[in-house]
Amino acid sequence: MSMASPIDSELNGVVWKRTLKEPVKPYPALVGEETADLVVVGAGYCGLNIALHAAKAGLSVVLLEAGIVGNGASGRNGGYNVPHFPGAVTPSMVEATVGSKKGKALAELVLGGADAVFRQIEAYQINCSAIQNGWVQPAHSEASLKRIRNVYEEWKAWGADVSWLSAADVSDRLGAAGYLGGWTNPSGGTVNPYGVAIGLGRAASRHGVRIFEKSPVDGIEETAAGAIVRSGTNLVRAGKVIVATNGYTGDFLPKVQRSAVPVFLYHAATRPLGEGLRKEILRTGLCFTDLRKSGGFSRLDDDGRLISGGAVFAIGNRKAYGLAHARRRLCQLFPQLNAADIEFDDYWEGYCAITDTYLPHVQQLGREVFSVVGFSTRGVNLAQNLGRVVGEFAAGKRTLDDVPVQLIEERRDVSFWPLKTRVARFMFPIYQAKDGLGLT
Repeated sequence: MSMASPIDSELNGVVWKRTLKEPVKPYPALVGEETADLVVVGAGYCGLNIALHAAKAGLSVVLLEAGIVGNGASGRNGGYNVPHFPGAVTPSMVEATVGSKKGKALAELVLGGADAVFRQIEAYQINCSAIQNGWVQPAHSEASLKRIRNVYEEWKAWGADVSWLSAADVSDRLGAAGYLGGWTNPSGGTVNPYGVAIGLGRAASRHGVRIFEKSPVDGIEETAAGAIVRSGTNLVRAGKVIVATNGYTGDFLPKVQRSAVPVFLYHAATRPLGEGLRKEILRTGLCFTDLRKSGGFSRLDDDGRLISGGAVFAIGNRKAYGLAHARRRLCQLFPQLNAADIEFDDYWEGYCAITDTYLPHVQQLGREVFSVVGFSTRGVNLAQNLGRVVGEFAAGKRTLDDVPVQLIEERRDVSFWPLKTRVARFMFPIYQAKDGLGLT
């Protein structure tokens, strides 16, 4: 499947653009030749943090973006800042995948990562509707209750500030029906994700990062002094290159593109709920994500819009299908809603990069050329915090061994990548069926 041109610089239908409070600064396209210590490719959360923290450490940095800052997954996600790995992944599972040293370091990064994101937002005064009132992982089935309990027990043993919730506790805190229990971490919360990206661009620019928008990279070649990064007839000469394009990696770089599956997701936002409903539904500003394969998550934005979504079913009118599913799911979660309450004002789509392990990795593409890929639905937390670490590596303040993810030194494609990339667009009804049967 070609992923050469998935860029939508207009962010069509994205509620976060419509409700944005950060001023948008346009950046020029790359023209002619530039030089830098570091070139970062991709102006999403990971790339912006790499560039920002490398510049803070004293490097001259050029940041190249094919569209505009934040127009990929960073501006299109649901804005959940979650202090946990994807789904039911536990710290012990992470250690088994990346080794004890890196596993422990990655768990620490994730556990403290949500709070670190909020503190960085405060430090740079990013106006992104940040609310740190906690996150809940509730259990929708007996199978998920066992898995979630195991996740909770591991984080509790780790020393995390987590609490177990009974079914009544979950119902009281979320105003949601049908959950059997769950756990919560108070460091989680929500943001306007596009606002975070725009604010990070502002911060990076103030630290001297030269940002170029609408400058798609179509070639990287190594030189004795580092590398040349090309965008059409324009180029940047640099000592080091880090690619952070994730699910939006184009066909020009198959080593990166095929190391994760780009999963096509959608989100939808209702009209603002009435005051009475806001006293019943997520009344304390909590957000939640469960283990349903077909999407079991929700939050409110500043104006009281409920956010829902799932995987795009790419047959027929995919928007109509997605909105119908979102409506059914919200009615299931919140039976106090009626049809008039669940009218959608916004619908948007985008890609998320999922790896085989559900963990990101660093690939070494050349002597001084690297990529960071695969945040698997945890970009608000993990892409930003790992981006900071990688930026410090680029500046010589850390070694590769200090970057707490797997280092891949050879090409490692996801098995059956073309098939998985295509099949993922038609799996949503199967996800729904598995959830309905209590298998997730």
